[in-house]
Amino acid sequence: MPIAQTRRDVLLSAVALAVAPILPAWGQRAGVVTMGVITPTTGTFAYAGDLVARGASLALEMHGGSVLGNAVRLLTRDDEGKPASGVRRVQEAATSDGMRYFIGAYSSAVGLAESEVAQREKLLQFAAGGSEDFTGSRCGRYTFQWSAHPYTAIRATLDYVRKTFPQKKTIYTLTADYVFGHALLKYTKIVAAELGFELVGNDNHPSGERQYTQYLTKAVAAKPDILLLNTAGADAVTAVRQFASFGAENIAVVGPWSLEVDQLAELAPEMRTGLVLGQNYYPDIDTRANREFVGTYTKKFSALPGYSSAYAYDAVRALLMAMEKANSTEVPDIIKTLEQMSWDGVLGRMSIDPKTHQLIRPYFVVRCKQASDMRHATDFADIVANGDKPQPPELNECKQMPAL
Repeated sequence: MPIAQTRRDVLLSAVALAVAPILPAWGQRAGVVTMGVITPTTGTFAYAGDLVARGASLALEMHGGSVLGNAVRLLTRDDEGKPASGVRRVQEAATSDGMRYFIGAYSSAVGLAESEVAQREKLLQFAAGGSEDFTGSRCGRYTFQWSAHPYTAIRATLDYVRKTFPQKKTIYTLTADYVFGHALLKYTKIVAAELGFELVGNDNHPSGERQYTQYLTKAVAAKPDILLLNTAGADAVTAVRQFASFGAENIAVVGPWSLEVDQLAELAPEMRTGLVLGQNYYPDIDTRANREFVGTYTKKFSALPGYSSAYAYDAVRALLMAMEKANSTEVPDIIKTLEQMSWDGVLGRMSIDPKTHQLIRPYFVVRCKQASDMRHATDFADIVANGDKPQPPELNECKQMPAL
């Protein structure tokens, strides 16, 4: 998940462009393909790091640990949820260990800073941050985006709300004050206009906020039909917990990109009941690839996979398939192959838009159950809708994909 992008992050990108080129290292020797898992294991999104690593290692294990006769080596590094740390870890892994492929970017700010290194040093990055900039204003030939576009996420979620609750017409938004939240708010305004919702207020909150009373008091006073959470992870968990104390049962809580399976267990059943949530991934998705993934993952880790693990599993799996299809482990060959490839992934039939490097994929909407309807301890919700409407092309800022 994304974390705050500050002036320091912008300066960091400029510094990254000025550092010395990465030189060949022992990890690039014949017979070894080195992939990095650069993701937070400390900081606000610390929970995601191990889950991403689980998914990546499982994909490699299920592929036999090698590709085209080459051993595949996974490196794990902690980006601390900080752009400076992420850039440093990517450079270190490339310089010292010969890494030429990496996943992670659970924070948009971290991933966007790392993408500067990827473009300059010709490293293939398969990102999962929520910012539109990965495939928009800061698109690059060496970066691909697995997560849905913010427009797709907002549209799928609000389409369901409009069709299911036609009487609900006004929205108050609570927005994370960084690049991820800003992208969601931007497309909330666009989609609200498309679908006939009225926005009656918004408050921005900093990452890591612990006290939401001031924002929620204003929201409840505005008497909206919907409280829309354009925030994620621990911030969303805290906001939902504190909103429950207001007793505003007439206000529906909707999170277009807020809570995954990994966080739903942190909420009491009465706090979850009725939540409408957009999902990049949900373990009940009924595809052959996902059934195989969920079955193997659950047996190995005694837990259901969430977005973090599914992203890593599917991204690594796609990279390995692309290598086999290209009959090569060279980054330029894999980029060209991914741009033309379609495959059966955990989400269904998937492909890449070669003009933006955005994954073409569905986005899912779930509605959380009351405790009495749960079949087991992690049966939190039902998939009630999905959507794959892409960002309108006239809104995309990736005007020209650079040459290799």
